[in-house]
Amino acid sequence: MIPFQGQNGPFVWWTGVVEDINDPETLGRARVRIHGYHSADLAELPTVQLYWAHPIFPVTSACNRGKGQTVPGFLPGSHVFGFFLDGGEEVPTQPMILGTIPGINSQENDPLVGFNTPDAYQKASRESYNGKPDTNERATTSPYEMTEVHPRYLGMELEEVETATGETWNEPSSPANPTYPNNKVYESTTGHIIEIDDTSGAERINITHINGSYVEFTPDGIRIKSVGDEYDIVLGDNNVFVGGNVNITALGNVAIKSENFTFKGKKANFELEDDFTVNCKNFGIKTEEKINLGAEGQETNFCAKDKLSFACGGGAKIVLEGGNVNLNPPG
Repeated sequence: MIPFQGQNGPFVWWTGVVEDINDPETLGRARVRIHGYHSADLAELPTVQLYWAHPIFPVTSACNRGKGQTVPGFLPGSHVFGFFLDGGEEVPTQPMILGTIPGINSQENDPLVGFNTPDAYQKASRESYNGKPDTNERATTSPYEMTEVHPRYLGMELEEVETATGETWNEPSSPANPTYPNNKVYESTTGHIIEIDDTSGAERINITHINGSYVEFTPDGIRIKSVGDEYDIVLGDNNVFVGGNVNITALGNVAIKSENFTFKGKKANFELEDDFTVNCKNFGIKTEEKINLGAEGQETNFCAKDKLSFACGGGAKIVLEGGNVNLNPPG
């Protein structure tokens, strides 16, 4: 077979292992030790003497003036596939990276030998994947049963949260039960996770931070949890509709500030263990039927600086009842 002849000679492809991704030009290039071209002996050919290999992004990425995806995902230790722009040269020096190659990891990594994960990047090489495929474990296993369980699933789910009515609720567990190859998983170097799971009956979209905060879309609703502080900022209007009940529980204080407040409903109940104070300019109460004021303590006081009036019309009566009724002014 006659090899393809391009402008720069025959198309020569290769496979290799990434050893360095700290591109001084920030172009996403990597130093790759290429099988069949480079020695595994680091003394003979140190990483710093490997040529920079340029990545090729898909056509869905503009790679132009900051637009699109411009930072590749491969890491030191990643196996990659590519070709030489100058494949016709005796010693090609312009490698291009077309993609990464998954495989079965060896039981041990030797950072002192080429074609392994360098010692400086051992953190990215998790021992739980030794002897196993590169496929993310979340693609095949429940997050609660993984070899290395993410902090989100390590007993961080809230239980017995009391509401104002005295009832309690529990933070629901994730319904994740992925089956291969339905769960598409992306995990960053430090452990941030994005999942798009099409597993029948457990379809999910999940975004989880390494600290345990997450947003998860599940078949029965949306779950949002912030392990730290949360700020919701809306510069326009904010409309909220809830088809069922709303429970808000705060272990600290609740403060609300607004220009005007409007409460509308059938009933309103205030159950307080301590004082209830209203400070305002004018305070008006209007009811269609009764106003009942009662105190289980010893006194009920009505005070006014100048004048206190009780008025009724339509022939109604004012009735004062008690063991003693004192209508005399003080002094």
